[in-house]
Amino acid sequence: MKELNEKVGSVEYDDLINAGTPELDVCSVTVAGLEAETVLKRGTVLAVKDGKAAVLAEGNGDASYIVADDTTVGTTDTNVVAYRAGHFNRNKLIVAEGYALTSADEDALRQRGILLDTALNA
Repeated sequence: MKELNEKVGSVEYDDLINAGTPELDVCSVTVAGLEAETVLKRGTVLAVKDGKAAVLAEGNGDASYIVADDTTVGTTDTNVVAYRAGHFNRNKLIVAEGYALTSADEDALRQRGILLDTALNA
């Protein structure tokens, strides 16, 4: 007889999402191919320039999306599932190495429907 109290799975809270309003909205975003295969981690901020997305860095477009799930991006363009609206914790977001999220980036995200706050327990 099968046990009825078997552990099926688990979920770990990563503090990325701050609140349920505004409601989370996801979409597919095309990320430009990279020089080498790289994993974009959940919480990575994407900027859009010339119709394709890349990890937010100095001068590569307006902050627009947040990666929803860890995704491997190779040397060719890759579709990534990303949040286009929601309420997130700024201290859990990831940008390019050597770059820091600016108030202009936060304004660009806010205009798209992405609100930011700071996680108190992070």
